[in-house]
Amino acid sequence: MSDATATSQHDNPKLGMILMVSMASCLPVMDAIGKYLTDFLSPASIAFFRFVLQAIFFFALLGMRRRLALPKEYIKTVIALGALICVVMLSLMLGLSVLPLATLIAIFFVEPLILVFFSIWFLGEQVGWRRIIACCVGLLGALIIIRPNYATFGIYAAMPLITAACMAGYFTITRQIQGKVDGITVQGWATLAGTVFLGIVMLFGAQTSFEDLAFTWPETSHWMWIALAALIGTIAYVLVAEAFKRAPASLLAPFQYVEIVAATILGYYVFGDFPDAVTWLGIAIILGAGLYVFYREQHTDQ
Repeated sequence: MSDATATSQHDNPKLGMILMVSMASCLPVMDAIGKYLTDFLSPASIAFFRFVLQAIFFFALLGMRRRLALPKEYIKTVIALGALICVVMLSLMLGLSVLPLATLIAIFFVEPLILVFFSIWFLGEQVGWRRIIACCVGLLGALIIIRPNYATFGIYAAMPLITAACMAGYFTITRQIQGKVDGITVQGWATLAGTVFLGIVMLFGAQTSFEDLAFTWPETSHWMWIALAALIGTIAYVLVAEAFKRAPASLLAPFQYVEIVAATILGYYVFGDFPDAVTWLGIAIILGAGLYVFYREQHTDQ
């Protein structure tokens, strides 16, 4: 790609960086709201009602843009994305119900590293040994954080890792269809599909004694928080989509780590949680591995 072509596609990198930092700063607010609501509602209920409202916001946006129609050949793709995003939301809420906010976000940030492996396996991308080793080191950092938390919280400590793996799968599929169909249209329909899947999960929860999947109706005050979280989720997706239109991914990717800083601040001031030394060690390893992977993506591996 020539410099002229790159410039025409990414004509405002400074604005792209601002949009990415804005997205990374507001996402922990959405997660903090979810964590707060777990004291009153089941994780499945929070995920379901947030997705109901988020689907409404997406379709209102798509209606204004007159891009509601989804080509028939992408229906199966959207169903697959809906299933993945259902697991993402459910595991995220289950993790938030017990884990400190910064700990959860830190483990989740192995997602770009898992995405590298998925790109090799499912997209046939060529990746050098340096990036593969860096990704393995990053996953080790996640295990360093998970291990002491597993002793305290059990399987819930692994929920952010499940969230990250399913999110990487989501991004792998969207890479396959990138440029073929409008991204916000796909996201809107995938959100709707995810809502249906979450509804099925809650029907299952109603037939079992698993309280985390049980249906709990929000009180009036809870609706405001759910609506705010859904609005932030919708805005965050639009922000990142617009950011990537204005700046290359290699420039924007490191700014995602602002989310860990924001989550640490929010976790401390809202919930009184602050990462311990072991968690900080894991965070440092994940950050270092992630930044190295982003660096290597701009260079040819030997």
